[in-house]
Amino acid sequence: MKRWRAFFEAIVVALAGVALFSVMNIPLPWLIGPLVAIAAWSITTQRELYWPFTFRKIAMVLLGYLIGTSFTQETLIEMGNHVPSMIAITILTVVFSLMLGFIFSKMTGLDLPSCMIGSIPGGLSQIMVLMDEIKGLNPTVIMFLQSMRVMLIVIFVPMVTVYLFDGGSGALRDGLGSGAVSWAGMPWYTFILYPLLMVSAAWLFGRLRIPTALLLGPMVLTIAMTFGSYPTPELPVAFIDLAQIFIGVHIGLQMRPRELPDWKKVMAYTVITVVVLVLFGLGLGYGLAWLYELSFNTALLSTAPGGMVEMGLTAVAIGGDVSVVTSYQLFRLLSIMLFVPFFFKWLNKRRGGSS
Repeated sequence: MKRWRAFFEAIVVALAGVALFSVMNIPLPWLIGPLVAIAAWSITTQRELYWPFTFRKIAMVLLGYLIGTSFTQETLIEMGNHVPSMIAITILTVVFSLMLGFIFSKMTGLDLPSCMIGSIPGGLSQIMVLMDEIKGLNPTVIMFLQSMRVMLIVIFVPMVTVYLFDGGSGALRDGLGSGAVSWAGMPWYTFILYPLLMVSAAWLFGRLRIPTALLLGPMVLTIAMTFGSYPTPELPVAFIDLAQIFIGVHIGLQMRPRELPDWKKVMAYTVITVVVLVLFGLGLGYGLAWLYELSFNTALLSTAPGGMVEMGLTAVAIGGDVSVVTSYQLFRLLSIMLFVPFFFKWLNKRRGGSS
């Protein structure tokens, strides 16, 4: 009964956040509203809220399908031309993040490996995998830094693109996918078949231990269906709004600053480092936009040190090129998963630790 009360309380707070941010005309109110409201409520009241982890899984599958509908054969061929810039931007972003982690460690007195891992712009779930592979890390520090970075970037980046660079209202609109048909024109059995196929793809990618399986499985399957000339109807906006709430609440609940020593000082320095990281991404975005003649909104979201899910959602909301944004974010994520563990094992050996 207590858990149900905590769950109902989370729903009320999340919907209040949506309503408030909608009235204030803030970009992505269905994502940022619940995120900020839940985080603020949890920190100020110190009440325990409950949110089923299954909701995040559902959101990831929905977004995997949504992102998959944005890819065509032409966009995949075009992304081949972007590989050199993907490599360069990934290296620059990771190196700069590690430098910020080093400075953050010196300023706060927290251990160096945890600060560096916490500063790397990977997805929350992927960083948890890295934590299992690297010894001697402080999970509390890492999860706080990662959650805080994602939360601040999800708030800052849409506002930068919408208010400074005329990225649109931030409201999701119809016609999000590349499929030429709507669900109204689909046979009745597809309403059962398509969800089963997406869930099966997510399960298979999970069994194969592929990073971000819940997102990549449906995304890859949807792209394959598009290439095979199978219809991929656009996802109804109501489902995307629901996915945003699920993800926003999940991120907001990760905010537990009071578990850290001297948490106010740590939070202040975290905000500073995230702002510096966003400004760095802004500079890279300018270069990318100039090099490939992309819209600045698309370029900024491609170089922003946020998660693939969050930046993909933002691209959908402001009319950016979702396939380009997702490709850059995915390339960085996979590169981090492949190479970062080797760096930290080497660092541990240098510092006298065992790998």
